[in-house]
Amino acid sequence: MQADGYRTILSIFYPIFFVITITAQVFLLFLIIKHSPKSIHMLRIILGMTCVFQIILAFSSSFIQVRFVTTRKPIEMWSYGLCRRFEPWICYCFYQTEQLSAMASALTIYGTFFLKYRMVKGVQMSKFEIIKTYLMFYCPFFLSMVLYPNTYLFLQSNLQILVVIIIKTQILTWEAQEQLHLVNTFLYNSGDYIAIAFLSFSKIPNTLNLLIFTACIITIPALSYYCRKRTLRQIYHQMENMSVPRQQLYKSFIMGLSVQCVLPYIFYVPIYILYYYCLITGKEVLFLEFFLTLVPALPTMIDPLVSVYFVTPFRKQLTRWVKKETEPTRTSNAFTK
Repeated sequence: MQADGYRTILSIFYPIFFVITITAQVFLLFLIIKHSPKSIHMLRIILGMTCVFQIILAFSSSFIQVRFVTTRKPIEMWSYGLCRRFEPWICYCFYQTEQLSAMASALTIYGTFFLKYRMVKGVQMSKFEIIKTYLMFYCPFFLSMVLYPNTYLFLQSNLQILVVIIIKTQILTWEAQEQLHLVNTFLYNSGDYIAIAFLSFSKIPNTLNLLIFTACIITIPALSYYCRKRTLRQIYHQMENMSVPRQQLYKSFIMGLSVQCVLPYIFYVPIYILYYYCLITGKEVLFLEFFLTLVPALPTMIDPLVSVYFVTPFRKQLTRWVKKETEPTRTSNAFTK
């Protein structure tokens, strides 16, 4: 399939993906805010954070729609989404946001696994300890953020306020802007793309960021599986002292987290193996170029469904709504017979 074929398919898929994902995430946020028991206050916050990260990820991915041209040295990043109507540095900012929100979402899920294990074990944690634990889990996120060049500050003289405009990236250097200008002059004739940045792994920050993302992709599901095993073992040890509903509640929640942690292996690992293959061999694989940023965003469409089904209060609330809808229908059918 040629590049035009991929673009035609994705021009249909991206809007569908965006609408489904945002609808599912907003519905889950509604359940979290309106139909969560007060006893799971911290869990509400954590689930809400995951929703926010995934909404940002879905929006950024749909807005920029990046194509990685891996055959160019350095690698060129072309945007063919709505973002191509804006300046390159705006698109690159959304790309960085997409990458960081994907990492933050995965780290939040793993942190939830760890806290659930501590809860089942009977360890009482204060809010401060929970926050401290999550800050520890977010270390890769903060490190990756620091590796992106420093924040650029701009003074808006009319309002006399200091505003953070954007993460200062390599595209703001004079040399990079000249390169982008040359590439975009070439791309201008088609109007389908805009070059937003160059990715060179000869630069240490880029290489370290790739290694951090790769390490997270591999280790987070493995560590989550370890926590899952320990948590289930702890539940079995405490069965005599635990009511059956509570056992089912814990098991259901752990199963939901397990599904969420398996998703990175399904979506991230194959596409990143292909990415490394292209980096090493320099071969062109159009599927990779178009799907490298889309495939890791696909879990945002599935995670809300997993949460609604496996978090017992949400599933019960959904069941009540379904029963309310079906009962009038059955009643009306009974009168017509």
